[in-house]
Amino acid sequence: MSSRITSVDTARFLAIALVFYGHFVEQLMYLGSDPAGVHYKWVYSFHMPLFFLLSGVVYSERPLILRRRLVPYFVFGLIPAVIALLGVPGWFPTVDLSTNAGYIDGLISTVMGLPAFSIPLWFLASLLALELLHQWLGRFWRSPSRLVIAIVGFYALGYVFNRYVDVLAHNLIFWMIHVVPLGYAFYLTGILLRRSGLLERSYTRLQIFGVFLVCVVVVTLTFDLNQGPFRLLDVVVMMFGTVGNPLLFPLTALVGSAMVILLARVLPDWRWLQHLGEITIIIYGLHGLFYHFINPPLAAWITAHLPVGSSFGVGVFSAVVVLLSLAVAVPLALLIERYAPEMAGRRRQVLAKT
Repeated sequence: MSSRITSVDTARFLAIALVFYGHFVEQLMYLGSDPAGVHYKWVYSFHMPLFFLLSGVVYSERPLILRRRLVPYFVFGLIPAVIALLGVPGWFPTVDLSTNAGYIDGLISTVMGLPAFSIPLWFLASLLALELLHQWLGRFWRSPSRLVIAIVGFYALGYVFNRYVDVLAHNLIFWMIHVVPLGYAFYLTGILLRRSGLLERSYTRLQIFGVFLVCVVVVTLTFDLNQGPFRLLDVVVMMFGTVGNPLLFPLTALVGSAMVILLARVLPDWRWLQHLGEITIIIYGLHGLFYHFINPPLAAWITAHLPVGSSFGVGVFSAVVVLLSLAVAVPLALLIERYAPEMAGRRRQVLAKT
């Protein structure tokens, strides 16, 4: 699985855009916007399974290079702490940064795999644990039938464990390993999808767009049918290991993932968009700055001055915020890629002299 599928890179960027959107409407929801809560539940019904699935699609048979996970995790996970130390006010829900003890607690939490200074990076912690598991078990999933058995088995294991063990209440979080079985099921689904050759098959854009619309309808009709059981929030939150109904969750998650992948194939083959998909790890890392410093006060201002009492208003204003956020994050990511790739665990490319 070495050849690159460009539409998958586009899908990865779309997935990042969904993260920006989901985390902004989350803040509007906390401020009392019921329509924002609906948008939040819609996005969260599939966007993290999509990340695990796409990670499986782009999986390489080469050995795991730990620095590509650990370096961005710690670099981008600690930058917000430095900014907060400089006096910039931020929203850090898991630690109290008004005291030095809060920074120590946050550092310990980050080392333990719960990135207190950049909450969105929890996925990277879980992905690292998952990839280490796959390095050990991956050799057993060589046939489609074994992959399917593993997908069902790990999903069942992850669901049952998280259904009956509240890792948050018992302070059992360690590198998000409680999410690994659930995430691994979608990761293996991505590998199965890649091996099937379905992503390389040729279809007309009209055909793809038609199936995309069907997926939009299915997600929209099913996401709110999932009424739990949940914890803390009445939505799917894989970080908490809470996914609700054992059948409705994977249905909406898989259809939603297909929806984004199909949209990526409908879009033109823009090389710039594909390249942004290739550097999603950097954009993802930078997103923590928006999550902790920008989104909360901006959401408060929008709630106070703009109409967010309708689904349309929430969608329009949140989409504008996402576009503006990406307009800032993307150039920064390109600069980091060009001048400081080490921040993302990459090696600097040395151009040969002629």
